[in-house]
Amino acid sequence: MIWRVDWENINSIHNFIEQLDFYCKPDYMMGLVGAFFLLGIVIGCSTLTRLGDVYGRKPIYILGLIMHLSFMFGILISHNPLVDYFLLFTFGMSITARYYVGYTYNVEM
Repeated sequence: MIWRVDWENINSIHNFIEQLDFYCKPDYMMGLVGAFFLLGIVIGCSTLTRLGDVYGRKPIYILGLIMHLSFMFGILISHNPLVDYFLLFTFGMSITARYYVGYTYNVEM
């Protein structure tokens, strides 16, 4: 049985593989999507949590929210893998500011 995806159908799934044209790219390029995101979390844990201690948790938490919204929007509209890798790295850093610094900020309230 031969089948084809009907991209005109509203129920078709449009994902990063289609958006970034990963069909004929090496496998490591798809792996870099997760790697840069996790690297951003690691670097964010090393830097942003300390900045929360030095400059206060509220400004870093607000910065994390702004970063999260702006970089998520950038990831949705970008069609360049290199730009998406950078956006995913900074998105991982925003996760650190939102979850770890934000959690500590809310506990201290």
